[in-house]
Amino acid sequence: MAKKNTRNAHKHLAIGVDLGGTKIFAAVVDAKGHVLGTGKKSTHAEKGPEAVIQRVEKAMEEALDDAQVDKGAIVTIGVGAPGVVDNAHGLVISLPNLPGWDRVPLSKLLRRWHDVPVALTNDVRAAAIGEHRFGAGKGTHSMVAVFIGTGIGGGIIVNNQVWEGFRGSGGEIGHMVTLADGPYAPGNGTRGGIEALASRSAIERDIRAALAEGRRSIIPELLQEKEATTITSSILAKALSKGDALTIEVLERAAHYLGLHAASLINAFDPELLVYGGGVIEALGDWMLPRIDALARQHAINKHQLERVKIVAAKLGDRAGVVGAAMFAFDLLEAIPQPA
Repeated sequence: MAKKNTRNAHKHLAIGVDLGGTKIFAAVVDAKGHVLGTGKKSTHAEKGPEAVIQRVEKAMEEALDDAQVDKGAIVTIGVGAPGVVDNAHGLVISLPNLPGWDRVPLSKLLRRWHDVPVALTNDVRAAAIGEHRFGAGKGTHSMVAVFIGTGIGGGIIVNNQVWEGFRGSGGEIGHMVTLADGPYAPGNGTRGGIEALASRSAIERDIRAALAEGRRSIIPELLQEKEATTITSSILAKALSKGDALTIEVLERAAHYLGLHAASLINAFDPELLVYGGGVIEALGDWMLPRIDALARQHAINKHQLERVKIVAAKLGDRAGVVGAAMFAFDLLEAIPQPA
């Protein structure tokens, strides 16, 4: 059935952008968190910032077409970027997985495409906002979101507000040291942080090290079967379902450290809710979350009413980032003083 033409039906919309190292995801979002249209483009990060920004613009145009709304309906743009941003000055300070992004004035550059306020935040912080407003955290006063994929990132909500920290880098919970003198995180120099212990990259590193030592596993067979070079979350899930001993051992260790990490988050922030998302949880959450929950409760300090703290899976999937970025932009738009 043909989509109804609604190009002039909406007048107060945002575009949320999730800028990733390999994929750009854009969505037209209304103030109630409804996604009206989406657009996706490969990032082509190796081509540098200007080329990537052009890809962002194309993804936004695709989202407008999908939503069947005109650019004039967009009153603000929110971008979640995988690194350090300075929203006050509209700058992307650095993006570890995108070369050449050194103090790039992204807000100014995107206003060439559409001259509206552009809000910048960290990508996982945006996803935390999305989950808090419209996902697993809806209705909670305080929550911590943990996203486990290639790396581990998160966001902290306190008093219904995202915690950005003194320098705008609050919520880097993936780099909380969980094992002193532990391994270095794949791709950066943080040692002993939870990302170095329980991200998908860390799990892959540990499995490959064991295979190199002669351990037996179904993993090489699964890689060959899927013609893959990376041990993805879906491959881990398949190996787990087949009872692969090495996979179970490595995942049990990762869940153990995630449980200790969760206890630290509970001790530090006393949230109503811990929300876990990302590719690893989407593939393995039913197995992993009960283990994280059980260990967190063993090590949380204040046992009084601890049962009221919930540990749950995220609900919005890959839409959390674009919805959260749009909500972040709406919030900042409302804070701009209006002319008398």
